[in-house]
Amino acid sequence: MHQLYAGRAPLSSGRHRHSRHAATSASRHALAVHGERAWRQPDLDLEQAGRPVVASHWSDHRATPREHTAQSPRGYYVASIFMRSTQLALTADAHDVHCGEWRAGSFHLSAPGQQLRARFESPCDILHLHLSEAFVRRMAVAADSLHLMTAPSPAHVAQDTVIEQLARALLAADDKMCGWQYAERVAAPIVTRYFHLLAQAHLNSDQPRRIALPRWRLQRVHDYVNANLGGAVTLSDMASAAGLSPMHFAAQFRVATGQRPHDYLLQCRIDRAKTLLATSSHTLIDVTLEVGFCTQAHFTTVFKRFTGTTPNLWRRHNFHPLDAEEGDAETLRTRATVHSLHASSF
Repeated sequence: MHQLYAGRAPLSSGRHRHSRHAATSASRHALAVHGERAWRQPDLDLEQAGRPVVASHWSDHRATPREHTAQSPRGYYVASIFMRSTQLALTADAHDVHCGEWRAGSFHLSAPGQQLRARFESPCDILHLHLSEAFVRRMAVAADSLHLMTAPSPAHVAQDTVIEQLARALLAADDKMCGWQYAERVAAPIVTRYFHLLAQAHLNSDQPRRIALPRWRLQRVHDYVNANLGGAVTLSDMASAAGLSPMHFAAQFRVATGQRPHDYLLQCRIDRAKTLLATSSHTLIDVTLEVGFCTQAHFTTVFKRFTGTTPNLWRRHNFHPLDAEEGDAETLRTRATVHSLHASSF
């Protein structure tokens, strides 16, 4: 175990950890890993922070049984990585997830808005990663596992030493590594690894395989949608681009991408809006109309659903206008990478 991590003083409860964290806000982990005011509740406002990844730490050394409830925030998945073995009964939306031992390195991912209830029977030490929907989707695309986002997943991944080591590296971040950007960089391989394990589990399962749309049909849909984002795009339009009937297209599209056609259309509109917000001085209403929304209120609602924050706040954190002549090389590279990842799902 990393010396810095092993050297932490024992804490009597998660609440104690939060108090200690608040009193030493300049500590080496103040920015990379936040404390928690309660189980799964980081000591900062996720919406106001507007970050794709927020890491927080919950440690409770009591051996007596205790219960906690929490709801995953809207727009964010929450990954729980167990840093030590513990006895825990966990339910999600009143359905049993797992009751018994959770070994160090176990990983559980809860969906946005899920209601969780936990009964701990022994000490626990958990790293929580609050991951925006856009971030998780990006990692799924990179891992060629977008179809697994809506597929049934195992209750929790068995002990995985790679995930555990990455989590310990984040907890042991030194002064030079501090910052939420470092948490994002460590979260990326953790989530990618999770999708890799999930894909292996599905390949080894007995579930019948269904036929998905071939790549060339998906590419046709992708091209059509992106060429018509400013106007009305219907299910029939997308099906026609793929050369299929609407009912046949909708079923096969979801198997291939893990999304309903309408959700995919909204994602494309939001992706285009993010590019405009980050690289142009267009007003919010101009962006709204250019990406196909009729009202600014509807655009803001959908944008917040996909990113976890408002368009104005997102622009404030990501505005990097391109120079008319030369452009910003780093921004261009980033946009090219994102486009490549997005296209890879087709």
